[in-house]
Amino acid sequence: MKTPFLMRHLRYILRVWRGLSENWLIAVTNKFVPLLFLISLALLLWKWHNLPPFVPLWYAKPWGEEQLAQPVWLLLLPVGSLLIYLINIIVASYITADILIFSQALFSASFLVSLFSFITLIKILFLIS
Repeated sequence: MKTPFLMRHLRYILRVWRGLSENWLIAVTNKFVPLLFLISLALLLWKWHNLPPFVPLWYAKPWGEEQLAQPVWLLLLPVGSLLIYLINIIVASYITADILIFSQALFSASFLVSLFSFITLIKILFLIS
């Protein structure tokens, strides 16, 4: 019986990811990105009842009402960083697994995106509450 297409690819990604995780930089990233994601969600849950109806989120827009968003949009920060991390795992598994420096660059970028998203979320949460 043939294994489904998706299962074969998930097993391959998992096998390559485990091999890449032997590198110290990638291992650190594999610990901190999920940790920052969970801490971000915990902070959001903790501060959720204190959030106003609109929070400043879109800082690239002109000052005023255009920068405001509903609090549910704050989930974009941790979920976006986790999504970038998962995409980079897939890319590292299929494209850059043979060249370690490229995999390290992808995982470092994931770590930085996650860290900056976490810092931004903290600044927003403690600015408004």
